[in-house]
Amino acid sequence: MRLQKNVDDLSDDERDGLIEELIQFYLMANAATNAGISQEQDVVVDLELQRLQTLSRLMASRHLEENPPSETELQTAYEQNIQRLSGTQYKARHILLDEESEAIEVIEELHGGADFQELATARSTGPSGPNGGDLGWFSADTMVPPFAQAVSSMETGTFSEEPVRTRFGWHIILLEDTLDSQPPGLEAVRADITNFVEQRKIEDLLNSLGAESIIDIGD
Repeated sequence: MRLQKNVDDLSDDERDGLIEELIQFYLMANAATNAGISQEQDVVVDLELQRLQTLSRLMASRHLEENPPSETELQTAYEQNIQRLSGTQYKARHILLDEESEAIEVIEELHGGADFQELATARSTGPSGPNGGDLGWFSADTMVPPFAQAVSSMETGTFSEEPVRTRFGWHIILLEDTLDSQPPGLEAVRADITNFVEQRKIEDLLNSLGAESIIDIGD
């Protein structure tokens, strides 16, 4: 805790404790050096990684201090992401199967009056199977395109009449409910938008540094 405080804010006892702590660090570090530990390959690599990580964090912090997100940048980022913050939310279940023929059999069972949740629990190969295929609430853009297109075209309370194929397999979807949500105002998501803009600034800095550098990756 002492190391996290400004030196000028330390009490006399805290200052004495800090000095004692530093002496102990130096003694142990010198002993490790004398024992040859600092020359061991894994130690050298670990120390270099720590050095790089520390300098990288400091560089990123300094860069953001000198180039903080402006209100214009925050507003622009908010408008770019507003579609993800609004629109229709879907509540659905699904049964995921490996073969189209299996999915067709399940659809026939559903037409025959079988319970969707029970079939999902018994036959779905997806991680939501034990929960009756429950996917909870989600927006279409969080799903793979074929699934999103299918669920957005369905009516509440119906299941997909044809199996929906994605890279995960064959889905039968039950749309339980929908909700049209209004986007939150900028102030409500300011922290998230600020983080988004800051990350983009760091990415831009890295791209700029990379363009100005010649990087040689040895064997």
